[in-house]
Amino acid sequence: MDQVKIAWYGIHEGEEPPLCPAGGIFFSGCNFRCVFCQNYQISQQGVGKMYSVEALADIMIHLQGEGVTNIDLVTPTLWYRQIKEAIIFARKKGLVLPIVWNSNGYDSLDVLREMEGYVDIYLPDFKYSDDALALKYSGIENYSATATQAIEEMLRQVGNFNEKEKRGVIIRHMVLPNNVENSFGVLKKIASINKNIHVSLMNQYFPMHNAGKYDELTRIVAEDEFEEVYDYLLYLGIENGWVQGEKSQENLIPDFLKENPFVN
Repeated sequence: MDQVKIAWYGIHEGEEPPLCPAGGIFFSGCNFRCVFCQNYQISQQGVGKMYSVEALADIMIHLQGEGVTNIDLVTPTLWYRQIKEAIIFARKKGLVLPIVWNSNGYDSLDVLREMEGYVDIYLPDFKYSDDALALKYSGIENYSATATQAIEEMLRQVGNFNEKEKRGVIIRHMVLPNNVENSFGVLKKIASINKNIHVSLMNQYFPMHNAGKYDELTRIVAEDEFEEVYDYLLYLGIENGWVQGEKSQENLIPDFLKENPFVN
């Protein structure tokens, strides 16, 4: 198959500070089925349309012309073969921007090794330390070990994040309500890999999609919960990265049925 399904592309200001403005390309489909997914319209409901590999390359060139700082591939894993081919085409057409691999962290070593040399910045989630929660909330098995191996491979390829060189690994973790111990486990695992990794600690959970089916997920994260997780991050000696401040979580939810999903 020489096509990809894309839900939206454009200038995106919703990433970590050194990655903005990003040239966001949001791919449809996902290897997860998160009950609380904020992008469920594209990850699980199929919103988007098909583009050829050549058209994807042209989108990358177009975004570069718009003055973005990188090409931000959001949920790219299912389409890695076509994406790799598109990057090759785009580079021949003059693409010089760094490529960001923005995934849920459940990437196989085979996929990551296939992308070596084509990705400059890896931006994986580390969602769960508790595999029972991964199965319950996202429908996948063996998450913690898979994400750990993936992050170690990402580090081997590009090292710790270096803003000047526009290269390296940034790990995201979104705190879930009533699941502080899960966050503790994630941060402990990250610290055991490398305490110098840049971590983006996120406080934007909002009960979306099927979250209402789980009593513990029907509210936003309490202030004391988030502070407890942040304090533990500092206790572990993780000093590099960003912490998402308080804001209206509901205003961060995209609507991919709109021309610009991120304008509320």
